[in-house]
Amino acid sequence: MIKFHIIESGYFRGDGGVMFGTVPKRYWSEKYKADERNMCIMSLRCLLIETDNRRILVDAGLGDKHDARLKFYRPFDQKNIAGEIRKIGYSPEEVTDVIITHLHFDHCGGCTLFDGDNGAVPTFPNATCHLSLAQWENYRNPSLFEKGSFFADNIEPVYEAGLLRFVTQDMQLDEHIRLELYDGHSPGQIAVLFDTEEGNYAFPGDVVPTSLNLSLSWLSGYDNSVAVAMDEKKRFLDRAGRDNRTLIFYHDAYTVSARL
Repeated sequence: MIKFHIIESGYFRGDGGVMFGTVPKRYWSEKYKADERNMCIMSLRCLLIETDNRRILVDAGLGDKHDARLKFYRPFDQKNIAGEIRKIGYSPEEVTDVIITHLHFDHCGGCTLFDGDNGAVPTFPNATCHLSLAQWENYRNPSLFEKGSFFADNIEPVYEAGLLRFVTQDMQLDEHIRLELYDGHSPGQIAVLFDTEEGNYAFPGDVVPTSLNLSLSWLSGYDNSVAVAMDEKKRFLDRAGRDNRTLIFYHDAYTVSARL
């Protein structure tokens, strides 16, 4: 038995020209709303997957440690990820696994929180955190292009607590949940594929961040290798299409999911 809960952890505003890369504004603005400053509302949509013996969080949103640093993005309606999990019926200590698709600050900020001494500690102290080894090495030795997307206190306390488990290749997390690695946006990003009685699903993270990005040529300006990102997106979509999967979009504020 497997079921999942969508957690809307908050929103931020991203520049449409960056979010949709080389696609001209005349095209993307007809499909995705933007304000007078060219800013688009983007979601931070996480998952909690329940199995018979595991409670698995997939990505963790922005968190609240870096509000001043992130003021350009004007985050709003931010939810405490631990509090949202409590609403589902579990304490943070009962989360068994956290899957971090990649270490950009908008996907893993909630993995840690400030304690009483203003030091960052793991939000989920009993959870094994699954992260690709390629992404960890990329974070530890970042390119100039990506360096500003990584905040050390989002992940170093998890590593220091011995909670990180490195994923080195595509793998089954259990009978119904598969982790697959994709490059292009950031090395070794994890896409999560899972099967329920109601159907097959995929959480592609920033491989396909919004429903508009289903088109192969609609790529983000944040992709660190556009040519690789297009090839990898095609590989993912071919795979998801064969399995008749419904995609759950991390950043689409208006379309939660779509079936291929």
